[in-house]
Amino acid sequence: MKKSKHANNRRRNNNNNVNHSNKKQNRMNILQKSREMENNEIDLLVTSLGLTSLVNEIGEDKYKEDVLKANDEKILEIVLESDEENEKESIDPTKLSEKMEEKEKNVKKEENPFIEPKPVEIENPLPLSILKRRSVPLIDYLCQLHNCAFKELHVLFYNIEKRREIILHLQNQVQLRTSHLLPYKNFVIRCNDFTVHPASIVPAMGGYLNITVRGYYYVKHGIKLRHPYLPCLIEFGGGHHRSYYPLEVICVSKKINMNIENCTCVFKLLPGIQRFSSENFLKIARNGINTEYNPKRFHSIIMRIRHKHNRTTAALIFQSSKVVLTGVPNVKLARKMASIVLKRIEFSINEAKIQKFSQLGIISLKVTNIVCSYRSVNRVAIELIYQESRRRHKYDKMFEKITKVSYDPTIFPALRFKMKDDKFKREASCLIYISGRVILTGINSTKQKNYLFDNIILPLLVKYPRL
Repeated sequence: MKKSKHANNRRRNNNNNVNHSNKKQNRMNILQKSREMENNEIDLLVTSLGLTSLVNEIGEDKYKEDVLKANDEKILEIVLESDEENEKESIDPTKLSEKMEEKEKNVKKEENPFIEPKPVEIENPLPLSILKRRSVPLIDYLCQLHNCAFKELHVLFYNIEKRREIILHLQNQVQLRTSHLLPYKNFVIRCNDFTVHPASIVPAMGGYLNITVRGYYYVKHGIKLRHPYLPCLIEFGGGHHRSYYPLEVICVSKKINMNIENCTCVFKLLPGIQRFSSENFLKIARNGINTEYNPKRFHSIIMRIRHKHNRTTAALIFQSSKVVLTGVPNVKLARKMASIVLKRIEFSINEAKIQKFSQLGIISLKVTNIVCSYRSVNRVAIELIYQESRRRHKYDKMFEKITKVSYDPTIFPALRFKMKDDKFKREASCLIYISGRVILTGINSTKQKNYLFDNIILPLLVKYPRL
């Protein structure tokens, strides 16, 4: 009985194994049939949509990529098809380098701002006379000033004597402005010193940004410096603040000179001894434009002319037909201001119904006085100038033209003196403050202003700085 039971169990196990294997085979057959059906459906879709060529091309491209990856060496042949014979000719390897160089020249490579570019030589530097017409880049100006090539320029900054000469020249002879911003945003710069290290090493913004001047101008303004190996210009600010400017973003705008603050002009409305009658003079005052007349206070008509920047020019009209213009902003505007006064007087004569003056006009217009001002970069030792003027009056040529020097800080805080030269008969007076402020009065022409500033005032400011 036991044997028959064991035999039955074995038969059952064998039957179960056979059934399990049959089920696996059936499953495999079903999976194969489903895959075949999917492939057939894809083929049908590809053929129906006309994508057989695309599928073949994709397969060919993959095959080519695999082949190219496997090949380490690639051989290129440049073939030319001649128009006459239609034959394929191979080019010599000696000519390949020339053609590749031509292609590289035509293709513009992206510049890396953190790699020093090759220095570019300046061909035919600009003459200094161009300064009168437009601004000149500072690098071109320095090359022209020292008669040197561009490659020799960075060597000059390592010479202490040449370095001082350049700084003094930029402080006292020219005006520096930025050129990397919009025209109305550029501002004036003062040259106090140059950095020892180039722009590629000097830290920007006091070093707390961990970026150099070259990187700062690339990130902030999008400027790739062409000459980062040149030093930077230093401008001293308040306290320990220092501003660093690369030489490429600075231009020389004009020669430094005194600014004209205002002028005084005189002319006559009627020729000879002719004058306005008292009745006509009162009618002109009543019917005038922007006029004021108070004979008890002042015996002339005060006419005010407004123009740009909230400035006014006052015209004093006397009964003798003499007119004094005060507050004219420039010598060139004197004729224009006089013509405005003449038109207003003609208008008031018409409004008052006075008989017209046939000879009314601008007669013998003259500039009687010009007030100029200048602000030096450095403070001035006016005590030394006062002492030297008393000692070297007979020995130094610079003090020969200076007369009547006076300085008493308890009465007035400025050094006062007068200047006289054989070229100009008029004597000019000058005030120099410790802060470097200079005021010049008593001149009647721009030529006299330029001559006195270049030959007397500017040498004094350069020679006697307050250390």
